[in-house]
Formats: sequence, structure tokens, C-alpha cells
Amino acid sequence: MYTVTTVIIRVERGVDMALVRVRRQGNSTVVTLAQEIVEQMQLSDGDLIEERVDSKGRIVLEAVTTQPRISAKMATAIRGAARDKRAVLNRLAEHDRK
Repeated sequence: MYTVTTVIIRVERGVDMALVRVRRQGNSTVVTLAQEIVEQMQLSDGDLIEERVDSKGRIVLEAVTTQPRISAKMATAIRGAARDKRAVLNRLAEHDRK
């Protein structure tokens, strides 16, 4: 049995909203976010949310943003080089397998 009295959602503007729905799905516990929260935070499937319990015992969920390890420009350059130098890369890979 899971009992949650208050879940605090940290919204960018500092507004806190209460959420009450908690349920089991398979081996997981699921918290359903209201559509207004999803839209306000611009969340979509697969986004990362940090969960923690604050000093008052409340569950806090915060949207997390991640930075790619390389820039989009660098990723494009790498893909272009791999495409343009495919024959050379294949020969190198074949040499490594010997």
C-alpha cells in the first residue's frame, strides 16, 4: 500500500501544485501528472524528472535538462566525415579485425 499526502511539483515560476493520484503499474509506482502541469513544463514522453524527498518529508519532482556531450555542429561534422570517408573507415575496421 502506498500513501502520498502531498506531492510538490516545482514549476519554473515557483508555483507549487498538489497532486494526488498514485498507483501501481507492474513493479513500478506511477504518479499521474495533470495535463496542465505537463503543458506548463513542456514535458513529453521520455523527459527526465528528478525525484527527491525534501526536509519536510514531501516528494519533490523537478524537470531535468541535459546537455549533449558534443555540440550539434560537431555531431553533424562527425556524421558528414563518416559518410564521406566510409571506404577508408571500412578498410581501417577490416585491418583491425585481422
